[in-house]
Amino acid sequence: KETMDLLQINLKNFLSDIESPFSIHEACGYLSGFAVSNQPVDSYFSALEMYFSNKSEPSKKQPDYKIVIDNITFIKQSIHNSLPIFPFNGEEGSQNKLIALGEWSKSFILSINFLIQQKLLKNTLDYQEILHDLTEISKVGDNYDINNIDEVDQYYIEISDYVLSSVNHIYLASRENSAAND
Repeated sequence: KETMDLLQINLKNFLSDIESPFSIHEACGYLSGFAVSNQPVDSYFSALEMYFSNKSEPSKKQPDYKIVIDNITFIKQSIHNSLPIFPFNGEEGSQNKLIALGEWSKSFILSINFLIQQKLLKNTLDYQEILHDLTEISKVGDNYDINNIDEVDQYYIEISDYVLSSVNHIYLASRENSAAND
């Protein structure tokens, strides 16, 4: 828990330093997609550069990606050990957590799609179904009424459980595939 908190503080500071338009939830979702792929960082480093660099201001010092890679490593270890990976689990209110989960999911989809396009993950029917479901989840703040407090707690538990099982499914499937390709 302390390592997670420290890494997230560092990542938040990193996002602030590079004036990133992305929230901590979005950044963690994006990094989680790469973490579950079981691929070496250099195979998708260009996607990290695209997401985090200051290309609009080349005169600015380009970011040090160590904190990004440390977060990916930590997320991968957390998934492997069935530990929590959401940066918003400690937040107040299931409504806020659901919206954060939507942001997380949207960015997770981005990285998984990149990996599929680059043929680093196989484009399976399972993955397509998961991405379709996560796309719906990513719309939770915009398209769904989440004002009924009694139901929101239950929604959050069910939806976050589904997202975690999907993340685990991709992690295990990609681990099998990378082992088979060795």
